[in-house]
Amino acid sequence: MALSMIESLFSQASITPQEEIDKICQGVLENLYAPDKSNECMNQLRQLYFILQASHTEPCLPRNMISTLVNMVSSMDHDKTKECLLCEQILSELLPRNQDDLGSDFYPSSSHQKGTSSANCLLLYLMQGNRNCCLVDVIPHAVRWMSSGKEDYNVQRQAFSFLVSLQVLHNKLVTEETMKTVNTTASNWLMNASLYQLPNPYTINPFKKDQTPVVNEVDGTPSRNFFTVLNIGQYYTNDQFLNIYCFSMLYKWLYHARFNSEEVSDNVSKSAQVFNSLVDKSIDYCFRILDQCERKPKVPSDTELQNCCLLEVVNILDMICKIEPGKVAGVFQEIRRLYNKLMQELDKPRLLVPILQFFLNHGKSVEHDPQEAYTLFFHKLLTQWYLDPAFSFDTITFIKDNLDTLCHNTSILSTYFPNILKMLAWNPRSYLADFEDILPALMSPSTAIEVFHMLLDLPCVTVALEITERCKKSEIQTLSSETEPTNSLSAFQSPLYRPMFNFFTRVEGGHGDTINRLSLFHNILADMNQHPRVLVCSQIVPVLLRVWFDVILEGASSEFLSHLIPVLLERTAMLYNIPGYQADVRKVLAEYVVHLLKKYPGILLDQASEIRDFLSSPRNISDREEFFANLVWCVGELCSVRHDDRCTAEAITRFFDTLEVLTYELSGMASAKEEISNSSKIICMLISAISKLASKCQDLIPRSILLLTKVAKQQQASYLDTETKDALVGRAQELINLLKLPNFANVVLNPSDEIETGRWHRDNTSLPITLRGIQHILS
Repeated sequence: MALSMIESLFSQASITPQEEIDKICQGVLENLYAPDKSNECMNQLRQLYFILQASHTEPCLPRNMISTLVNMVSSMDHDKTKECLLCEQILSELLPRNQDDLGSDFYPSSSHQKGTSSANCLLLYLMQGNRNCCLVDVIPHAVRWMSSGKEDYNVQRQAFSFLVSLQVLHNKLVTEETMKTVNTTASNWLMNASLYQLPNPYTINPFKKDQTPVVNEVDGTPSRNFFTVLNIGQYYTNDQFLNIYCFSMLYKWLYHARFNSEEVSDNVSKSAQVFNSLVDKSIDYCFRILDQCERKPKVPSDTELQNCCLLEVVNILDMICKIEPGKVAGVFQEIRRLYNKLMQELDKPRLLVPILQFFLNHGKSVEHDPQEAYTLFFHKLLTQWYLDPAFSFDTITFIKDNLDTLCHNTSILSTYFPNILKMLAWNPRSYLADFEDILPALMSPSTAIEVFHMLLDLPCVTVALEITERCKKSEIQTLSSETEPTNSLSAFQSPLYRPMFNFFTRVEGGHGDTINRLSLFHNILADMNQHPRVLVCSQIVPVLLRVWFDVILEGASSEFLSHLIPVLLERTAMLYNIPGYQADVRKVLAEYVVHLLKKYPGILLDQASEIRDFLSSPRNISDREEFFANLVWCVGELCSVRHDDRCTAEAITRFFDTLEVLTYELSGMASAKEEISNSSKIICMLISAISKLASKCQDLIPRSILLLTKVAKQQQASYLDTETKDALVGRAQELINLLKLPNFANVVLNPSDEIETGRWHRDNTSLPITLRGIQHILS
């Protein structure tokens, strides 16, 4: 109801007439500077902003209104902060615009002695873009405001933010000279901040001459080194604020300036010269923070500040080493020392992700093998922290960013895929799109079948993780082996079922594709099949199965696919019972078994015994009609010497015998009112497949005609509805008429592959053209 109300308000606002907008603007102009009309003015500004957001076309605002908005933003009156910020948001909806609409005060001019008013508009300049050469005119002013040291702290900060944003959005406009100036200024901000705190600005005691205290380290001791973001003070000076702000923006500046410098410079070594001063100062600053992080904080909450700074430091050092590879050796020693310290404690998992990235990026430069770090991370660390949302996000992002390297240069992903898939099982809604990219990298010739089993049982993995976490939070008692568990929680306590839970929560692959008594395990987990996380997990499995099959079809060998068929036959019956889940998965399996057999028809002969055993039992039809029907179609369509030389008359006869017995059994059940679900569809598929096989081995035609005749008589006397009965009998009669002309039947029931190219419908000698000609003559 609330959503419909919001939509109604948006709909009304989107059709606001121009007269109403003019009236609102006039009200704003009248009330903006009236002290007693402040609330009324705010409501009018909010209404105007809402209309601009909802409108599908750009409303026309008077020029004096736009100029007033610009003046409000540039002045940033402390008594009207809310109004100024709202004016800025309104302008963000209107920009970019022609220069005439914005007024002469919008752009900075050399006559301005101070940059405060223009600096407040820097965000608007970015929105305006380079229209009317706006940015080109602003850049020199922004560089001067940042580097001169004569401007207010806020102006310098805003100028630096503007230049960083410019590097991100319009890097072509940033010259090498501009980058050098920014780098020099940023270096000074990092290294030359005062060590003394700002005196308390709220107390003045003319009779007491206080000495200004030095800022402290995180452990409470007075600082004796240069100021960093980790120095603690009660009040900070402006240069200390610039120091902190510069550090927070440093990575973003380095990241984007690096690519820009390589474009404007002839080579990488020359581009590195642009950063010389900033690189050296940044390394010193980062090393200083690493030292400070080894101190124990006096205030426990400062631990989180240390962790955030460490994360930023590693990212900055990684970027610096990309800019100037000669610094790798010195930086690597510090990063290695930090890694060894963190691996001993294992209480800061997120910090290890950027360190792992650093090893991957620069390990070759110092001949460092990161395999040990990979193993510790994906085995030990991931096992402990896969439930942590931030750590899972960082880990999955790391895997995606380095997918090619991890896939082709290591076996980490294919070894620890069970641990990696735990993150998906626990957060199925969050990471589906990511795992569509990651899944192919988890597969190898030796683990692909195991990955397939784990995908099918991914909801069971979710249940196992849920139960494991519940038991961690409460004391559990191990049940005796004689006690029969009644639900999933008691099953976890049973020594009979505990190994099954351990298998689904395993760390490494390669310990077996699946488990015995899988159906028993599915049954004992029945009480969890409505759990929200389990339901969501079951919904993503069909999507991932399609990805898995697409990878297999693209690159797997016929030998692998041959071994896969028995697995498909088995797993269609063994799926966790979740509403809708079994049907969705079986639909995917039914679709892809056709693709597999069409690609390698010889698999029908390689796995002939398994396929005949599956097709010989009517019980396999229940709940698996589509899979069963598709397999029957494949036997009739693809069991041909045209597809495989081994397809002899003897091989065809064996398949014929299996389908013949099954057809008699199903037809008899239907006539005796013992019909199983969709048996009529299966019977139709069976008689078609039998006729195709008979047309390929003409010795089977008499048996086939006899079967079709009996099926037609049985169906005429069956309890099926008239429409279904007529369809079956008609189909049987059509096939009988075809088989009475063996040569003609072979052409019709087993056409050449060229029929799919369309040639059969164009060639004058083709069967369809001939049949149409005969029909025309006879009619």
